Amino acid sequence: MTRPDFGSRRSVRAGTPADAEAIRALLDGAGLARPSEPAAAGVRTAVCEFDGGLVGVLEWRDLGGELEILELAVAPEHRRRGHASFLLASFVGQTADAARQPVHLEVRASNAAAIRLYSRFGFAVNGTRRGYYRGPDEDALRMSRPAAG
Repeated sequence: MTRPDFGSRRSVRAGTPADAEAIRALLDGAGLARPSEPAAAGVRTAVCEFDGGLVGVLEWRDLGGELEILELAVAPEHRRRGHASFLLASFVGQTADAARQPVHLEVRASNAAAIRLYSRFGFAVNGTRRGYYRGPDEDALRMSRPAAG
């Protein structure tokens, strides 16, 4: 299937406090219940806008020598259009720390689409966290991407 070229209709920018409600709605819609509290937790946020609306979010934090992706979510009605890839490509390509440091994340073991996405960006499974997720209970796969060169 060929994806449409969204060109200038899609962009990535840093999240702002004004985005907090929309980000929470995206995370809720994706079944990711962790509240977004960027200022308090040292979480950095990037949002994907499409046709003027916020359709995706990527949150990460610097753990001192390595980065951790906490959340990557796209609104259900905007999935399978390349927005998650666009967000992840922006993070990997434009976040200087993502090139210099290893990047880690957890993903539901049943989330085959996300595992494929992360694999395309150089992430590999390197462990399992038993019973990591709740509602429904499920294991997480730990994935990592090494520092570039």
